[in-house]
Amino acid sequence: MQGKPNLMIIGGGIIGITIAREAALSRRFSQIKILEKEQIPGLHASSRNSGVIHSGFYYSSDTKKAEYCSEANTLMRDYVVKNLIPHQKCGKVVVSNNSKDDGILEELLNRGNNNNSNIKLLPSKYLDNYEKLARSNNSFLWSPNTWSASPRDVLKTLIKEILEFKIQIITNKKVIEIGDHFVRCTNNERFNFDYMVNASGAYALDIAIKSGLKLPYKSIPFKGLYLKSKNKIQFFRRHIYPVPEISMPFLGIHTTLTYDGYLKLGPTAIPALSAENYDIFKGIDLLQLPDLIRLQLNLFINNDFNFRNLALREVKFLFKRNIIKEAQKLTKYILNDSDFDWYSPGIRAQLYNFETKSLEMDFIFKQDNNILHLLNSVSPAWTCSFKTAKEVIKIIIL
Repeated sequence: MQGKPNLMIIGGGIIGITIAREAALSRRFSQIKILEKEQIPGLHASSRNSGVIHSGFYYSSDTKKAEYCSEANTLMRDYVVKNLIPHQKCGKVVVSNNSKDDGILEELLNRGNNNNSNIKLLPSKYLDNYEKLARSNNSFLWSPNTWSASPRDVLKTLIKEILEFKIQIITNKKVIEIGDHFVRCTNNERFNFDYMVNASGAYALDIAIKSGLKLPYKSIPFKGLYLKSKNKIQFFRRHIYPVPEISMPFLGIHTTLTYDGYLKLGPTAIPALSAENYDIFKGIDLLQLPDLIRLQLNLFINNDFNFRNLALREVKFLFKRNIIKEAQKLTKYILNDSDFDWYSPGIRAQLYNFETKSLEMDFIFKQDNNILHLLNSVSPAWTCSFKTAKEVIKIIIL
Protein backbone atom coordinates (compact mmCIF):
# COMPACT_ATOMS: atom_id res chain seq x y z
CA MET A 1 0.00 0.00 0.00
CA GLN A 2 1.48 3.33 -1.07
CA GLY A 3 0.89 6.46 1.01
CA LYS A 4 -1.37 6.72 4.03
CA PRO A 5 -4.37 4.35 4.21
CA ASN A 6 -7.95 5.48 4.57
CA LEU A 7 -10.17 4.48 7.49
CA MET A 8 -13.88 3.68 7.48
CA ILE A 9 -15.80 3.55 10.76
CA ILE A 10 -19.25 1.99 10.88
CA GLY A 11 -21.31 3.67 13.61
CA GLY A 12 -21.64 7.31 14.60
CA GLY A 13 -22.04 6.84 18.32
CA ILE A 14 -19.49 8.00 20.87
CA ILE A 15 -17.22 5.00 20.25
CA GLY A 16 -17.07 5.58 16.51
CA ILE A 17 -16.59 9.32 16.96
CA THR A 18 -13.78 9.00 19.55
CA ILE A 19 -12.04 6.47 17.29
CA ALA A 20 -12.25 8.93 14.41
CA ARG A 21 -10.86 11.67 16.66
CA GLU A 22 -7.96 9.47 17.80
CA ALA A 23 -7.26 8.43 14.22
CA ALA A 24 -7.04 12.09 13.20
CA LEU A 25 -4.71 12.86 16.11
CA SER A 26 -2.46 9.97 15.03
CA ARG A 27 -1.97 11.55 11.57
CA ARG A 28 -1.65 8.05 10.12
CA PHE A 29 -4.64 8.14 7.76
CA SER A 30 -5.24 9.98 4.51
CA GLN A 31 -9.00 10.05 4.98
CA ILE A 32 -11.43 9.15 7.76
CA LYS A 33 -15.13 8.53 7.20
CA ILE A 34 -17.93 7.54 9.54
CA LEU A 35 -21.01 5.79 8.16
CA GLU A 36 -24.10 6.22 10.36
CA LYS A 37 -27.46 4.56 9.65
CA GLU A 38 -29.49 7.30 11.36
CA GLN A 39 -30.15 10.85 10.21
CA ILE A 40 -27.96 12.24 13.00
CA PRO A 41 -25.14 10.63 15.03
CA GLY A 42 -25.50 9.29 18.57
CA LEU A 43 -29.27 8.80 18.69
CA HIS A 44 -29.13 5.61 20.73
CA ALA A 45 -26.94 4.50 23.66
CA SER A 46 -24.54 7.43 23.26
CA SER A 47 -27.21 9.96 24.20
CA ARG A 48 -29.54 7.71 26.20
CA ASN A 49 -27.12 6.49 28.89
CA SER A 50 -27.08 7.68 32.49
CA GLY A 51 -24.14 10.05 32.03
CA VAL A 52 -22.33 8.42 34.96
CA ILE A 53 -18.53 8.40 34.59
CA HIS A 54 -17.65 5.04 36.16
CA SER A 55 -14.39 4.47 38.02
CA GLY A 56 -13.93 0.74 37.28
CA PHE A 57 -14.25 -1.22 40.52
CA TYR A 58 -17.02 -3.56 39.37
CA TYR A 59 -14.95 -5.49 36.87
CA SER A 60 -12.77 -8.56 37.21
CA SER A 61 -9.11 -7.63 36.71
CA ASP A 62 -8.69 -9.98 33.72
CA THR A 63 -11.10 -7.94 31.57
CA LYS A 64 -10.74 -5.05 29.15
CA LYS A 65 -13.30 -3.17 31.25
CA ALA A 66 -10.94 -3.36 34.23
CA GLU A 67 -7.88 -2.57 32.12
CA TYR A 68 -9.46 0.49 30.51
CA CYS A 69 -11.78 2.04 33.06
CA SER A 70 -9.45 3.82 35.50
CA GLU A 71 -7.54 5.66 32.76
CA ALA A 72 -10.77 6.12 30.82
CA ASN A 73 -12.39 7.73 33.86
CA THR A 74 -9.56 10.27 34.02
CA LEU A 75 -9.72 10.93 30.27
CA MET A 76 -13.48 11.55 30.34
CA ARG A 77 -13.35 13.74 33.46
CA ASP A 78 -10.50 15.79 31.99
CA TYR A 79 -12.41 16.19 28.71
CA VAL A 80 -15.60 17.49 30.32
CA VAL A 81 -13.65 19.91 32.53
CA LYS A 82 -11.41 21.19 29.71
CA ASN A 83 -14.35 21.69 27.34
CA LEU A 84 -16.67 23.23 29.94
CA ILE A 85 -19.22 20.44 29.45
CA PRO A 86 -21.93 20.42 32.15
CA HIS A 87 -20.96 17.94 34.85
CA GLN A 88 -21.38 17.05 38.52
CA LYS A 89 -18.37 16.13 40.71
CA CYS A 90 -20.59 14.23 43.12
CA GLY A 91 -18.90 10.88 43.73
CA LYS A 92 -20.75 7.70 44.65
CA VAL A 93 -21.50 5.57 47.69
CA VAL A 94 -22.29 1.86 47.32
CA VAL A 95 -24.39 0.67 50.24
CA SER A 96 -25.35 -2.74 51.59
CA ASN A 97 -28.54 -4.27 52.99
CA ASN A 98 -27.08 -7.22 54.93
CA SER A 99 -23.94 -9.14 55.87
CA LYS A 100 -23.86 -10.92 52.50
CA ASP A 101 -23.73 -7.52 50.80
CA ASP A 102 -20.91 -6.49 53.14
CA GLY A 103 -18.90 -9.45 51.85
CA ILE A 104 -19.49 -8.37 48.24
CA LEU A 105 -18.28 -4.87 49.13
CA GLU A 106 -14.98 -6.49 50.18
CA GLU A 107 -14.76 -8.16 46.77
CA LEU A 108 -15.48 -4.86 45.03
CA LEU A 109 -12.77 -3.19 47.10
CA ASN A 110 -10.28 -5.85 45.96
CA ARG A 111 -11.31 -5.38 42.35
CA GLY A 112 -11.09 -1.62 42.69
CA ASN A 113 -7.62 -1.78 44.20
CA ASN A 114 -6.47 -4.11 41.40
CA ASN A 115 -7.98 -1.74 38.84
CA ASN A 116 -6.55 1.50 40.31
CA SER A 117 -10.06 2.83 40.91
CA ASN A 118 -9.41 5.10 43.91
CA ILE A 119 -12.05 3.77 46.30
CA LYS A 120 -12.39 3.26 50.04
CA LEU A 121 -14.32 0.77 52.15
CA LEU A 122 -15.56 2.49 55.31
CA PRO A 123 -17.70 1.58 58.35
CA SER A 124 -21.30 2.74 57.99
CA LYS A 125 -20.92 5.03 61.02
CA TYR A 126 -19.04 7.40 58.68
CA LEU A 127 -21.73 7.37 55.98
CA ASP A 128 -23.22 10.67 57.12
CA ASN A 129 -19.93 12.37 56.27
CA TYR A 130 -20.46 11.39 52.62
CA GLU A 131 -24.23 11.13 52.08
CA LYS A 132 -26.57 11.76 55.00
CA LEU A 133 -29.56 10.48 53.07
CA ALA A 134 -28.05 7.04 52.34
CA ARG A 135 -28.56 3.97 54.49
CA SER A 136 -26.26 0.95 54.78
CA ASN A 137 -25.65 -2.14 56.92
CA ASN A 138 -22.11 -2.41 58.34
CA SER A 139 -20.02 -0.74 55.66
CA PHE A 140 -20.09 1.17 52.37
CA LEU A 141 -17.81 2.01 49.45
CA TRP A 142 -16.82 5.56 48.59
CA SER A 143 -15.82 6.38 45.01
CA PRO A 144 -14.88 10.07 44.60
CA ASN A 145 -14.19 9.80 40.85
CA THR A 146 -17.67 8.62 39.87
CA TRP A 147 -19.07 11.83 38.39
CA SER A 148 -21.96 12.73 36.09
CA ALA A 149 -21.78 14.59 32.79
CA SER A 150 -24.19 15.42 29.98
CA PRO A 151 -23.95 12.65 27.34
CA ARG A 152 -25.53 14.88 24.69
CA ASP A 153 -23.08 17.72 25.34
CA VAL A 154 -20.10 15.35 25.30
CA LEU A 155 -21.30 14.06 21.94
CA LYS A 156 -22.00 17.55 20.58
CA THR A 157 -18.50 18.73 21.56
CA LEU A 158 -16.84 15.67 20.02
CA ILE A 159 -18.74 16.05 16.76
CA LYS A 160 -17.71 19.68 16.48
CA GLU A 161 -14.10 18.68 17.13
CA ILE A 162 -13.93 15.91 14.53
CA LEU A 163 -15.60 18.07 11.88
CA GLU A 164 -12.76 20.55 12.42
CA PHE A 165 -10.41 17.65 11.59
CA LYS A 166 -12.26 17.33 8.24
CA ILE A 167 -13.64 13.91 9.18
CA GLN A 168 -16.75 13.05 7.18
CA ILE A 169 -19.88 11.83 8.96
CA ILE A 170 -22.12 10.33 6.30
CA THR A 171 -25.63 9.75 7.64
CA ASN A 172 -28.60 7.65 6.48
CA LYS A 173 -26.24 4.88 5.36
CA LYS A 174 -27.29 1.42 6.52
CA VAL A 175 -24.70 -1.21 5.58
CA ILE A 176 -26.08 -4.27 3.78
CA GLU A 177 -22.91 -5.85 2.37
CA ILE A 178 -19.24 -5.94 3.36
CA GLY A 179 -16.35 -7.04 1.15
CA ASP A 180 -12.60 -7.11 1.75
CA HIS A 181 -12.23 -3.42 0.95
CA PHE A 182 -15.74 -2.05 0.48
CA VAL A 183 -19.17 -1.67 2.05
CA ARG A 184 -22.45 -1.32 0.20
CA CYS A 185 -25.43 0.53 1.63
CA THR A 186 -29.20 0.27 1.12
CA ASN A 187 -29.29 2.75 -1.77
CA ASN A 188 -26.61 0.64 -3.50
CA GLU A 189 -23.97 3.27 -2.73
CA ARG A 190 -20.52 1.79 -2.33
CA PHE A 191 -17.68 3.02 -0.10
CA ASN A 192 -14.11 1.71 -0.29
CA PHE A 193 -11.71 1.42 2.63
CA ASP A 194 -8.23 0.23 3.52
CA TYR A 195 -9.12 -0.34 7.18
CA MET A 196 -12.56 -0.62 8.72
CA VAL A 197 -13.70 -0.47 12.34
CA ASN A 198 -17.12 -1.83 13.22
CA ALA A 199 -18.30 0.38 16.10
CA SER A 200 -22.02 0.04 15.45
CA GLY A 201 -23.05 -0.71 19.03
CA ALA A 202 -26.23 -2.78 19.24
CA TYR A 203 -25.83 -3.77 15.57
CA ALA A 204 -22.12 -4.64 15.74
CA LEU A 205 -22.85 -8.37 15.81
CA ASP A 206 -25.00 -8.06 12.66
CA ILE A 207 -22.21 -6.17 10.88
CA ALA A 208 -19.64 -8.77 11.97
CA ILE A 209 -21.81 -11.56 10.58
CA LYS A 210 -22.28 -9.64 7.32
CA SER A 211 -18.48 -9.50 7.01
CA GLY A 212 -18.34 -13.30 7.14
CA LEU A 213 -17.41 -13.99 10.76
CA LYS A 214 -18.84 -17.08 12.45
CA LEU A 215 -19.45 -16.20 16.09
CA PRO A 216 -21.10 -18.04 19.01
CA TYR A 217 -23.20 -15.04 20.03
CA LYS A 218 -26.75 -13.78 20.01
CA SER A 219 -27.72 -10.26 21.03
CA ILE A 220 -30.29 -9.82 23.81
CA PRO A 221 -31.63 -6.29 24.35
CA PHE A 222 -32.44 -5.20 27.90
CA LYS A 223 -34.47 -2.04 28.43
CA GLY A 224 -33.31 0.47 31.03
CA LEU A 225 -36.27 2.50 32.28
CA TYR A 226 -35.61 5.63 34.34
CA LEU A 227 -37.61 7.99 36.50
CA LYS A 228 -36.47 11.59 36.81
CA SER A 229 -37.45 14.10 39.48
CA LYS A 230 -39.78 16.86 38.29
CA ASN A 231 -37.71 19.44 40.13
CA LYS A 232 -34.05 19.86 41.00
CA ILE A 233 -33.00 18.08 44.19
CA GLN A 234 -31.42 20.16 46.93
CA PHE A 235 -30.62 17.46 49.48
CA PHE A 236 -28.72 14.59 47.82
CA ARG A 237 -24.96 15.02 47.46
CA ARG A 238 -23.86 11.68 45.95
CA HIS A 239 -24.98 8.87 43.68
CA ILE A 240 -26.28 5.99 45.83
CA TYR A 241 -25.90 2.47 44.40
CA PRO A 242 -26.83 -0.90 45.87
CA VAL A 243 -24.43 -3.82 46.05
CA PRO A 244 -24.77 -5.49 42.64
CA GLU A 245 -25.19 -9.13 41.78
CA ILE A 246 -21.61 -9.46 40.56
CA SER A 247 -22.29 -12.53 38.43
CA MET A 248 -24.53 -10.28 36.27
CA PRO A 249 -23.60 -7.17 34.25
CA PHE A 250 -26.42 -5.04 35.70
CA LEU A 251 -26.01 -2.69 38.67
CA GLY A 252 -29.57 -2.59 39.98
CA ILE A 253 -31.90 0.33 40.65
CA HIS A 254 -29.93 3.26 42.02
CA THR A 255 -30.23 6.98 42.61
CA THR A 256 -28.21 9.15 40.25
CA LEU A 257 -27.53 12.86 40.48
CA THR A 258 -27.68 14.30 36.98
CA TYR A 259 -25.17 16.85 35.74
CA ASP A 260 -27.84 19.57 36.14
CA GLY A 261 -29.05 18.68 39.64
CA TYR A 262 -32.02 16.37 39.11
CA LEU A 263 -32.41 12.91 40.65
CA LYS A 264 -32.84 9.83 38.44
CA LEU A 265 -34.00 6.42 39.63
CA GLY A 266 -33.11 3.30 37.62
CA PRO A 267 -32.22 1.77 35.31
CA THR A 268 -34.16 -1.47 34.97
CA ALA A 269 -32.93 -4.48 32.97
CA ILE A 270 -36.18 -5.65 31.35
CA PRO A 271 -35.83 -7.98 28.34
CA ALA A 272 -36.87 -5.97 25.27
CA LEU A 273 -38.20 -6.86 21.82
CA SER A 274 -35.51 -5.04 19.82
CA ALA A 275 -32.36 -2.98 20.17
CA GLU A 276 -34.40 0.18 19.57
CA ASN A 277 -37.66 -0.85 21.28
CA TYR A 278 -37.86 2.23 23.52
CA ASP A 279 -41.67 2.36 23.57
CA ILE A 280 -43.95 -0.64 24.04
CA PHE A 281 -44.57 -1.50 20.38
CA LYS A 282 -42.27 0.99 18.64
CA GLY A 283 -38.79 0.47 17.24
CA ILE A 284 -39.24 -3.28 16.80
CA ASP A 285 -37.11 -4.96 14.13
CA LEU A 286 -39.68 -7.31 12.59
CA LEU A 287 -37.02 -9.31 10.74
CA GLN A 288 -35.18 -10.16 13.96
CA LEU A 289 -38.23 -10.44 16.22
CA PRO A 290 -39.08 -14.15 15.67
CA ASP A 291 -35.53 -15.32 16.42
CA LEU A 292 -35.29 -13.07 19.46
CA ILE A 293 -38.61 -14.26 20.91
CA ARG A 294 -37.59 -17.88 20.32
CA LEU A 295 -34.26 -17.26 22.07
CA GLN A 296 -35.86 -15.53 25.04
CA LEU A 297 -38.45 -18.29 25.45
CA ASN A 298 -35.70 -20.93 25.46
CA LEU A 299 -33.71 -18.94 28.01
CA PHE A 300 -36.81 -18.53 30.16
CA ILE A 301 -37.61 -22.26 30.07
CA ASN A 302 -34.03 -23.39 30.73
CA ASN A 303 -33.20 -20.46 33.03
CA ASP A 304 -29.74 -20.09 31.51
CA PHE A 305 -27.69 -17.47 33.45
CA ASN A 306 -30.82 -17.04 35.65
CA PHE A 307 -32.68 -15.36 32.79
CA ARG A 308 -36.09 -16.47 34.10
CA ASN A 309 -35.36 -15.10 37.57
CA LEU A 310 -34.10 -11.84 36.08
CA ALA A 311 -37.12 -11.43 33.79
CA LEU A 312 -39.64 -12.11 36.56
CA ARG A 313 -37.83 -9.74 38.91
CA GLU A 314 -37.49 -6.93 36.39
CA VAL A 315 -40.95 -6.98 34.82
CA LYS A 316 -42.46 -5.45 37.95
CA PHE A 317 -40.46 -2.29 37.20
CA LEU A 318 -42.82 -1.51 34.37
CA PHE A 319 -44.77 0.17 37.18
CA LYS A 320 -43.39 3.41 38.57
CA ARG A 321 -44.24 2.58 42.19
CA ASN A 322 -42.01 -0.51 42.13
CA ILE A 323 -38.97 1.44 40.92
CA ILE A 324 -39.56 3.95 43.72
CA LYS A 325 -40.01 1.15 46.25
CA GLU A 326 -36.69 -0.40 45.19
CA ALA A 327 -34.84 2.93 45.29
CA GLN A 328 -36.31 3.66 48.71
CA LYS A 329 -34.16 0.84 50.16
CA LEU A 330 -31.10 3.02 49.54
CA THR A 331 -32.17 6.25 51.19
CA LYS A 332 -33.79 7.77 54.27
CA TYR A 333 -35.32 10.48 52.09
CA ILE A 334 -38.99 9.77 51.32
CA LEU A 335 -39.42 9.24 47.59
CA ASN A 336 -42.94 9.99 46.35
CA ASP A 337 -44.50 8.82 43.09
CA SER A 338 -45.82 12.30 42.44
CA ASP A 339 -42.29 13.78 42.46
CA PHE A 340 -41.07 11.71 39.47
CA ASP A 341 -41.88 11.33 35.78
CA TRP A 342 -40.80 8.66 33.32
CA TYR A 343 -37.60 9.67 31.53
CA SER A 344 -35.97 8.71 28.22
CA PRO A 345 -35.15 4.96 28.36
CA GLY A 346 -32.04 3.28 27.03
CA ILE A 347 -31.39 -0.22 25.72
CA ARG A 348 -28.38 -2.37 26.47
CA ALA A 349 -27.72 -4.97 23.75
CA GLN A 350 -25.93 -7.67 25.74
CA LEU A 351 -24.20 -10.57 24.00
CA TYR A 352 -25.24 -14.10 24.96
CA ASN A 353 -22.77 -16.91 24.25
CA PHE A 354 -24.86 -19.88 23.12
CA GLU A 355 -21.91 -22.27 23.52
CA THR A 356 -21.23 -21.44 27.18
CA LYS A 357 -24.91 -20.50 27.82
CA SER A 358 -23.82 -17.32 29.59
CA LEU A 359 -23.79 -13.56 29.12
CA GLU A 360 -20.52 -12.07 27.93
CA MET A 361 -19.23 -9.79 30.68
CA ASP A 362 -16.53 -7.92 28.76
CA PHE A 363 -15.87 -5.88 25.64
CA ILE A 364 -14.96 -8.19 22.75
CA PHE A 365 -12.56 -7.26 19.93
CA LYS A 366 -12.50 -9.47 16.84
CA GLN A 367 -9.96 -8.70 14.12
CA ASP A 368 -10.32 -10.15 10.65
CA ASN A 369 -7.48 -8.93 8.41
CA ASN A 370 -8.18 -5.24 7.77
CA ILE A 371 -11.46 -5.14 9.75
CA LEU A 372 -11.76 -4.74 13.51
CA HIS A 373 -15.10 -5.47 15.19
CA LEU A 374 -15.96 -4.00 18.58
CA LEU A 375 -18.62 -6.22 20.13
CA ASN A 376 -20.55 -6.05 23.40
CA SER A 377 -19.96 -2.31 23.79
CA VAL A 378 -22.14 -2.00 26.87
CA SER A 379 -21.58 -0.16 30.15
CA PRO A 380 -19.03 1.23 30.91
CA ALA A 381 -18.50 1.73 27.15
CA TRP A 382 -19.45 5.42 27.30
CA THR A 383 -16.97 6.07 30.12
CA CYS A 384 -14.31 4.02 28.31
CA SER A 385 -14.75 5.64 24.89
CA PHE A 386 -11.55 7.73 24.85
CA LYS A 387 -9.42 4.84 26.12
CA THR A 388 -11.08 2.36 23.74
CA ALA A 389 -10.29 4.71 20.85
CA LYS A 390 -6.61 4.80 21.83
CA GLU A 391 -6.43 1.00 21.96
CA VAL A 392 -8.21 0.59 18.63
CA ILE A 393 -5.80 2.92 16.82
CA LYS A 394 -2.84 1.07 18.37
CA ILE A 395 -4.19 -2.19 16.97
CA ILE A 396 -4.77 -0.75 13.51
CA ILE A 397 -1.42 1.00 13.06
CA LEU A 398 0.76 -1.86 14.35
